[in-house]
Amino acid sequence: MMMHMLGAFAEFERGIIRERCMAGQRAAMARGVRFGRPRNLTQAQETDVVKMYGQGWYTLDQLAFIFECHPSTIKRAVYRVYKPGHSSLK
Repeated sequence: MMMHMLGAFAEFERGIIRERCMAGQRAAMARGVRFGRPRNLTQAQETDVVKMYGQGWYTLDQLAFIFECHPSTIKRAVYRVYKPGHSSLK
């Protein structure tokens, strides 16, 4: 009986903590705070990647070697322009 009551109190308290965390995240997002890891390429570099890939002279692997990053980074930069909403962008 006592263990059930302690479990119920713990569950209730955890719910309150979760609500406060979500409220804090929403407030931070409203202030413009960005969450997550920063991007590896700058906006100018991403523009260059898309231009170079669009010309057809370079593959994703070649661009990754030139910009010293992983091919997936190049793929996501290209897909943001050519395939918005693709599953690799989520």
